[in-house]
Amino acid sequence: MITLEEYVGPHGRSKDWSEVRKYNAVSLLEACDKLEAYAVADGVEFPENPVTKSGVSGQTFGGFRPQDCPQGAPNSSHKEGQAVDRYDPGNKIDDWCLANLEKLVECGIYIEHPTATVGWSHWTIRAPKSGRRVFYP
Repeated sequence: MITLEEYVGPHGRSKDWSEVRKYNAVSLLEACDKLEAYAVADGVEFPENPVTKSGVSGQTFGGFRPQDCPQGAPNSSHKEGQAVDRYDPGNKIDDWCLANLEKLVECGIYIEHPTATVGWSHWTIRAPKSGRRVFYP
């Protein structure tokens, strides 16, 4: 499970970490916790990223991203507190997600296609423009 503190990471004092974005992040993390519990029950392991010391992928931008972050478009789901990149070095999390789309639907999670996220799994509660549960960025 990813905590709110782990999700916001070093950006907790950013002017962009607003109450609305905190609310979005809480909603995201609740959905993620539910989906993660299903996966763990099926034997999926969620490894810790040695850099972030959590399940958040990357160096500093796998969770919340301030608006001036060089990664992602303005108002992207990360910048609105609606997406997280899960550390997934063996792509086992993505493999489980693809085999359990009904669980993603139940939890309200959308993922980027695993071919676009080698080493991490992108989870968001914001539906992509395509409306597809598994989408290409």
